[in-house]
Amino acid sequence: MAHVGQSSYTPAPPATAVLALIVAWFALLAAFYLHPSLDVEVSSFFFTGPLCEAALPDFVCGYFPLRRLQIVEHVRQILYVLPYAAAALIVVVGASGFFSREIRKRIPMGRLVVAIVSLCLGPGLIVNGFLKSYSGRPRPVQTSLFGGPFDFAAAGTFVGECAKNCSFVSGEASGAGWMLCLLFLLPSRIRLWVGPPLVAGSLIMAGLRVAVGAHYASDALLGWLLAIILFMALLIVEARIADKLKVGWPR
Repeated sequence: MAHVGQSSYTPAPPATAVLALIVAWFALLAAFYLHPSLDVEVSSFFFTGPLCEAALPDFVCGYFPLRRLQIVEHVRQILYVLPYAAAALIVVVGASGFFSREIRKRIPMGRLVVAIVSLCLGPGLIVNGFLKSYSGRPRPVQTSLFGGPFDFAAAGTFVGECAKNCSFVSGEASGAGWMLCLLFLLPSRIRLWVGPPLVAGSLIMAGLRVAVGAHYASDALLGWLLAIILFMALLIVEARIADKLKVGWPR
C-alpha cells in the first residue's frame, strides 16, 4: 500500500539484514568470550603506564588519563541526556499527532511508537534491567588489571564479582545505538543535516565509555548493536502490521 510521504523516510530494513546483525552480534560475543585478551588490549590502549597486576614493593601502576579530565566528564554528561531528550520530544510529537488528524497525516506515528518501545525494551529492560544487573562482569576500573579489587571476567561469562550496575553490556552505549534509529523517524531533507552529527555523537558516546575505563570494548560494541537490532526488528513488525491494517500515516 502506498503511504503519504513514504518516499521521504528511510524504508524498513529487510528481515535478512536484521538476521545478519543478530548473527554478527553472537559472533562478536563468541569472539570476545573465546579471546578475552581483545578486551584487555583495547582498554590497555587508553591506560597509561604498566598494568596493575604486579604485586611488588613500591610498584606504581598506570591509570586512565581521560578519566581525570573534567571536560571529558562534561561531554559525557551532555551526551548522556541526549537519548532521553530525544525520547521526550518523540512523546510530545506523538501526543500531538494523537490529538490532531492533520499532524498525524504528516508524521510516522507507528515509528514513533517503535522508537519508544525499543528504548524501553532495549536500553531499559534488557540492558539495565537484566544484563547489567546479573552479568556480574566488573568494569575495567574495577578489575585488578587496571587498579580495581576484582578479577577480570570475559564477556558473556556471568561469573564475575560485580554485584550490581555491572559492565556487560554498556547502558550508555545501548542508548547511543538507539539514537541512530532516530534517522528512521526523520524525512530526507532533515536527515541530511541531522544524520552526520547524530552518527558522530552516537559513536563518541559509546567510545568514551571504553576510553575512560568504564566499559570494555565488547560491552560498548554489543550494547550499541543490541539497541539497533531491536529497533530494526520492531520496525519490520510495525511496517507489516501497518500494511495489513491499511494505515495511512507516513512510513
